[in-house]
Amino acid sequence: MEASIARGGWLRHVAAWAHHRHSSWALFAVAFADSSFLPVPPDLLLVPMALLRPERLKSFLLICLAGSSLGAILGYIIGYALWSTVGLPLVELYGYTDQFANYQTLVAQWGVWVIIAKAFTPVPFKIAAIAAGIAAMDPLAFMFATVVGRALHFAMVGAVLVLCGPKIMAFVARYERPFMLASVVVLVLAVVAFHFH
Repeated sequence: MEASIARGGWLRHVAAWAHHRHSSWALFAVAFADSSFLPVPPDLLLVPMALLRPERLKSFLLICLAGSSLGAILGYIIGYALWSTVGLPLVELYGYTDQFANYQTLVAQWGVWVIIAKAFTPVPFKIAAIAAGIAAMDPLAFMFATVVGRALHFAMVGAVLVLCGPKIMAFVARYERPFMLASVVVLVLAVVAFHFH
């Protein structure tokens, strides 16, 4: 596989980034930002890094767990103390205004269980963190639920990578150019859809 990576243009660049000395810090930063204000899930960086460096999968998962859990504290603070100045504009920007009131009610009623269940839903975690802050959820209960929920999420990602990683890498290496073009198209469509949401 290393030989095919060395020959591939796009994969070569991705592999270089996965081996970069600052890649772990970048992964931590994206995981932190995703739980508080940035609409970019760390999985987008975690998956290619773990595929290209499977021996570091556990450390990458722990980095994501730490970054995401700490970022959730900022998300909670945004909801608790900065709702009108930061929280509301973020929720409006990401197009969750209509669903947010319902989610806030769920957090207020079910607390820990809603935060943990977030691991199995497509709702961005920052929305859960901000809602928990608005609901003034007990901070210790919130952090417990956050760590458990985030651990479940990244454990699922890790399990998929362990089970399917070699097959995914073989597929990507074989169809590198079409895969790269498809990724760009999907990214552009996602940006357009988000902009006109």
